[in-house]
Amino acid sequence: MKKQMLNIHNDYLRLLVDTATTFGVPKSEVLRYCQIPLSLLAENNNHERISFSQWTDIIIRLIELLPDKGVGYQFGLNCKLTVHGALGFILISNSTIGKVLIDLQKYYSMRIHKMDLSVLNKNNKIIIRFNPLYQLPTHLNESKKNSVNKFFIESAIVDIINNLQMITNFNLTGVNIHVTWDKEDYHALYEKRLPIFHFSQDYNQISFDLKCLDLPLTFSSNSAYQLAMEMVNKEYLFYQDQDNKIILKVNQQLKFTPGLGFPSLTDVADKLKISERTLKRELALANTTFSALLQTRKFELAKKLIDSNRNIQEISDLLGYSHISAFSRAFFGWTGKKPSDYIREQRVSIRNYYMEKTKKLYK
Repeated sequence: MKKQMLNIHNDYLRLLVDTATTFGVPKSEVLRYCQIPLSLLAENNNHERISFSQWTDIIIRLIELLPDKGVGYQFGLNCKLTVHGALGFILISNSTIGKVLIDLQKYYSMRIHKMDLSVLNKNNKIIIRFNPLYQLPTHLNESKKNSVNKFFIESAIVDIINNLQMITNFNLTGVNIHVTWDKEDYHALYEKRLPIFHFSQDYNQISFDLKCLDLPLTFSSNSAYQLAMEMVNKEYLFYQDQDNKIILKVNQQLKFTPGLGFPSLTDVADKLKISERTLKRELALANTTFSALLQTRKFELAKKLIDSNRNIQEISDLLGYSHISAFSRAFFGWTGKKPSDYIREQRVSIRNYYMEKTKKLYK
């Protein structure tokens, strides 16, 4: 099996050490017990990452140093949106919770937790279900594997729900959390700071009322969102599989040709001189699919065509959709909005921008 190319940003290592010290353990003791080189915490290491195996070893030692303390809960609470870099900024500046979930699904595993987030709609509830993408070392016994898994899922759940509540000004309703393990004694210490937990359940998941998908976000800003999205896409591409950079290679092939459209999976595989099966497997290891990359390219082109004042029918035809309704469904999946609503909002935004510039000019 191919080696996992997962790695962890050093920002989280610093936060983990700071989290440990909140339990009264001196920083020097945390570094010594967890065998963390001081060089990893240096300010000039801001853009460095550590391997997933290193991260796992540190977590194991930290749990041994602070048993039964709820380190996963505390780490999740300490993961403010700004800790997540560009990903945090696209969530802060987003328009609705529905759009936030789309971005979370695509980018969450890029940074730390290595989780697949499945978003379901069931009985007027939105469910975010957590499925680990990582593989723990085979030499770990079951007890240690369970402890590490619990830390990862606890911190991921608390991180996400805490920040979703923050960006909606705590207006999420009907929030419940399900986890697969039994209730731990330390839960009582955090109970008042967290939503309702249900233990010994079938899945690890967050649920809240469906109507919350349209909640406006406190710090929504389209211009800030576009800037943050550029940053997060650069990071997303840079930190993929560094051996063959398969995502970058596929994106380089996904060029639009008028009259022909975008190349197919078969076309790209042929260009890269690999089989379709190998291409699919390589993309799966990079936590994406050919379809996801193609949809991203189509959305980018759709926005450019909108900016060039093409009408919706023309855009639909150019992108190769069989009917305008099919394009509208795809566009809604990308943005959470109908194309007509998106175009209207863009025009209002541009008009307001120039009105503001004119006001400043004549002041």
